[in-house]
Amino acid sequence: MKIFKYRILNHILFWIFIYAFYTIPFILSYGFETDAFINMIYLPFDVFTVYFVISFLIPRFFIKNRNLPVLLIGVLTAFTINILISRYINFVIQPRLGFWVSRKALTVELFYSLLSNFMIVGTASALKLFSYSTKIQLNQSELERKTVQSELGILRSQVNPHFLFNVLNNIDALIFEDKEKASNAIFLLSKIMRYMLQESAEEKVRLDRELTYIEDYLELAKLSFENPKFLKFETTGSSAGKLIPPLLFIPIIENAVKHCNKQVKSPGIQISFKVENEFIELKTSNHVKRNDFKLPDNSSGNGLKIVKKRLKLMYGENFIFDINRDMDKFDVYLKVPLS
Repeated sequence: MKIFKYRILNHILFWIFIYAFYTIPFILSYGFETDAFINMIYLPFDVFTVYFVISFLIPRFFIKNRNLPVLLIGVLTAFTINILISRYINFVIQPRLGFWVSRKALTVELFYSLLSNFMIVGTASALKLFSYSTKIQLNQSELERKTVQSELGILRSQVNPHFLFNVLNNIDALIFEDKEKASNAIFLLSKIMRYMLQESAEEKVRLDRELTYIEDYLELAKLSFENPKFLKFETTGSSAGKLIPPLLFIPIIENAVKHCNKQVKSPGIQISFKVENEFIELKTSNHVKRNDFKLPDNSSGNGLKIVKKRLKLMYGENFIFDINRDMDKFDVYLKVPLS
């Protein structure tokens, strides 16, 4: 309702401006009664012409169908009718009302009438198309935002089945070998699932909590490696008081963990965060098998695509997201601003 009210107000202000533009100069020169009153007579016909063009012709023959010949014929017809009515008011109505009429050559009269129509209708049409373009951009941005949020909801509401299957298998084995370690693994799993399902529902979260979630994830991932040092993780800088969109980094990290070659020497996976005052950097590097170099696969690929969509939506061009591949390594670098 508020939008509707503002729209009506904008239209009223537009016509006040048009009336003042054509009236005030003559008022200052010839007085109020004549031109102010005559322009009030002209105004309804200008209103009809403008709304016929911007509410009927442009939506049907420009925005929808792009039928320019019909649009031009319609505009010229509207101008012709408006000019004929204006001439009738000028040469018939004004004398009957006792107002003085200034007669000029027909070509001059037609030129000024066409110029006046083009100025009024052209201005209104430009505003109409600008409003339409802005609305389209807003709708597209909103659609992209909802799409990314929907995809993020999928990430948030599910743990990677491959990862979960491995963790549960590892916990099952640890129950008989090291009950304390198994209990800690169950605790970590419950923490990351709680974070994904609940705490990450906000638009932004504390960076220290996001990094803690990633650390818990990697601690569980290490259970699938014989050598805990196969995965090297480090952070530098202070994360206190900084905010970041939730689950922004995990698809990249998950991709590095899932697509690693476990046959190489440690460390086969290297993950590092560097936190500065105004930005954060993530670097991941993992070895892959040369004969199985199809990265990323469907699941992780979708995750990385979501990352890129979110980055564009949230930061515009103010980020760096590079993916480098060679025969046996897969490197990702991400740099984003902090708030």
